[in-house]
Amino acid sequence: METKTSAVVGLVYPCSFPVKVFVRPDDEVEGRLQTLVRSHLQPEAGLEVERRTSANGKYLCLTLIFVAEDEAHLTRITKAISADSSVVLSL
Repeated sequence: METKTSAVVGLVYPCSFPVKVFVRPDDEVEGRLQTLVRSHLQPEAGLEVERRTSANGKYLCLTLIFVAEDEAHLTRITKAISADSSVVLSL
């Protein structure tokens, strides 16, 4: 397996990468975002999800952890996440 270093981000690919996403909670948002991220991953690739609700329940924070193959792959996934209407902020 070839590894690549990104000069922009300073990461060595492929690498495990967490994307923290703040959303307005609804019944479908978590499943929708998981499906969205999985659509950019290889079928056998894993996706770990950590969740935390804000103290007042207004927001849900999801940390989506996956293996980014290269910088372009990571960019496609983060842009797709940010385009979801329920996403308030993604880091």
